[in-house]
Amino acid sequence: MTAKVKATGRDIVLAVLDNMRESAEPLLYRTLVPSHYDIYLHPDDYGRLSGIFPSIREECIEALNKELAGLGKKGFARLPGLKASSSKYEAAEKSWAIAFHQDEDEELTPGDLLIDSRLSLPSPIEYGAGTRTQRSETIRSGGETRKLGKYQQELQENDAPTAKLVYKDKDGQEREYLMRKAEISVGRGGHSVFCDLELDGPADVSRQHFYLRQEKAEFFIQDVGKFGTSVNGSKLVPKEWTRIPSKAVITLAEKVTIEFQQL
Repeated sequence: MTAKVKATGRDIVLAVLDNMRESAEPLLYRTLVPSHYDIYLHPDDYGRLSGIFPSIREECIEALNKELAGLGKKGFARLPGLKASSSKYEAAEKSWAIAFHQDEDEELTPGDLLIDSRLSLPSPIEYGAGTRTQRSETIRSGGETRKLGKYQQELQENDAPTAKLVYKDKDGQEREYLMRKAEISVGRGGHSVFCDLELDGPADVSRQHFYLRQEKAEFFIQDVGKFGTSVNGSKLVPKEWTRIPSKAVITLAEKVTIEFQQL
């Protein structure tokens, strides 16, 4: 009889260290490592380990501190033309943040761990303005570690926004997203699905639900959601770019509405 695969607290600590090493961001005089780690577990593993999360978090922080100190002693290759100096590894922020989550997207099997790290955590009230986020995802399964993906999002405060999207969050609070790129994606996002504007909406809203693109003075929208997208009540043809008026109401899966305004 084959033993059931399960994740252990030790696996989690090792996976966090793997991600830290893989996600280090070298600068000219120092190297930054992520400060924020989100740990996703299969529901079986989450339920079994939830009672000892504080102990696992404590060991993760202890291991991160020791690894960070060790990396600083090893040094790194000198850049040509610069005076030799020892390397300086630092956490991107002053304190470590370790959070545990149950995988609700059915992406993991028992024993799998998904570590999602960030160099910095944008303020939740700053939607699409002046934030820089680097994220790196690592999955550890059966002792094997694989890098899933890495992306950077950089939005300059000095870049004038070209459009505004207004919507309500899960608490009914009005939120605003300022579009500063030629093309953005909107949807629920996910562990390995990036969206410029992530909506905390129902499952009917796809992980990537629609794209919005600017071409000169006009904007175009493309529906890629499973349950459709409408503009001012008219349903879009899936995967076909359609011009959107300068002011419009975008409806996702007949569940979530976004007010679009060209600036």
